[in-house]
Amino acid sequence: MVPQYCRSRQGRLYRVLRASALVAPDRMRFALRAVPIKPDGGDAGLEVTCELDTSFLRDKIAHGQAMPTPEETFEQLWQQLRVDVDAQYS
Repeated sequence: MVPQYCRSRQGRLYRVLRASALVAPDRMRFALRAVPIKPDGGDAGLEVTCELDTSFLRDKIAHGQAMPTPEETFEQLWQQLRVDVDAQYS
């Protein structure tokens, strides 16, 4: 589960925003963004994204194969965002 807020190792607090959108007829984009609660001018936050090919997903469905759910995709992005926030702000 992706939380609404996260804190860096240095104690900075960020709001976690999630978004998903169809960016092309056959591409789905998932994004998680960590936005600082108290911005300090130059810090716009961090974003991690993942794009999935919808034809690949349709093919998996047609063949009865497991495919990632949107929540699983956001959880993978959350793991990457935590690493990036800790690396950027430590």
